[in-house]
Parts: sequence; structure tokens; C-alpha cells
Amino acid sequence: MLEVEKPELESAKQSNQLAEIFDLAKVKSEINEIIEDYKVHHRSLEMTVLKQPAILEGETITFQLNGEIQEGIFQKIKPEILQILRRKLNNYSIHLDAVIKEEEPNGKRKLYTSTDKLNHLLEKSPALGDLKRRFGLETDF
Repeated sequence: MLEVEKPELESAKQSNQLAEIFDLAKVKSEINEIIEDYKVHHRSLEMTVLKQPAILEGETITFQLNGEIQEGIFQKIKPEILQILRRKLNNYSIHLDAVIKEEEPNGKRKLYTSTDKLNHLLEKSPALGDLKRRFGLETDF
């Protein structure tokens, strides 16, 4: 039984040795080529997903997506992108992952409603609150 395990271990070691090492710059270069190919074939939704920031941790490439819609698109194109990257980077132990990151880069939340916008402006300029009270202004109509 030990003899059976040895060839498996040796083949695993050989496949690790045959895998080429890559960095984030090379990954981004290959992704840009895929984006150009998608542009030719008018696949704009897929292009948007691939243009999102990516992080490289070991052999795992993690895309930082903006929401569930992008995640759905990512899951559909993941096998295709994984196959292309494994072939182009000559490394078949690459993994793709996605994380939804809804915050803005500066850490502030997005202002959608007029109340949110007013509260944000009140934080920046408290005198605006005095004007709101003095003139009886309302944010919601």
C-alpha cells in the first residue's frame, strides 16, 4: 500500500515543480488580454467584473466585486477565466475567488436618500442645521 502512495506523491511534487511562479503584475496583464478579447466580442458585463480590483494571495486570485449582480456574472465566467489563466500562466493550481466589497475606498458609505445627504452636510457644517430650523426646511417631500 505504501508503494501506491509514493507515485502519487512524486507526481504531486513534479506538478508543483512544473508550475510557473507568477505575480500580480503578470496576472493583471493576462486579465487585460481577456478584457480586450471580451471587448471584441461585446461582453461588457464580463469586462466590468474583470476590471474590478484583484488581490493575489499565494495562488488564489480574489476579485473585489461591488454587489451580488457582479458575483452572479463572476460565477458564470469563473470556469472560463480559470481555464484561460491556468493555461496562460502555466500553473494549474491557480484558484479564483470573489468577495463583495460594498464600501467605498475611503471607508465612507454611499449617500442615497436626501436625508442621508443632509445628515452628511450637517456633519460638515453645523450652521446648516441652524438654517434648517430657522426657515423650517424639510428634506422629504
